[in-house]
Amino acid sequence: MNAPPLPGKRDAIQAFWLEYQKACSVQVEGFSATAFGHTRAVADELAALVAEGQKRAHATLERDFEVEGDALPRPGEHVVVLDGNGNPRAIVRTRHVERRYFNEVDDEFAFECGEGDRTLAWWLVAYRQDFAERAEREGFQVGERAVLILEHFDLVWPQ
Repeated sequence: MNAPPLPGKRDAIQAFWLEYQKACSVQVEGFSATAFGHTRAVADELAALVAEGQKRAHATLERDFEVEGDALPRPGEHVVVLDGNGNPRAIVRTRHVERRYFNEVDDEFAFECGEGDRTLAWWLVAYRQDFAERAEREGFQVGERAVLILEHFDLVWPQ
């Protein structure tokens, strides 16, 4: 299933966000909503890992922010994590953001990503493959010195 994630369902996202604010007695001005991953299957898998509290970090090619015209994430921001069908599955709050080259990712980050067996070796193989496939499909170059934006976050909803 290589189809890209579906766009978020606005009404469902808004209801999910309001439920979080009411249940946790918080008032937060704004948030963003996104799926992690470039296919529905991967977005489903990663959203489940986030909702379980296992995935607490995510890597994005810096070029993705440039191509989409999106601002880089900042600490304190809230993100509604969507599954591959655009349904809200979790809300995270960004704790830390850093810029690193692909070949500078370490064991700690790979573990916090919560994917596979949570080792750096697994992470490097999986992400090399993912980025290489995307680069070929979308017509850009990627390598060991590809710039990544590493986001560390805390699960805030569901509790």
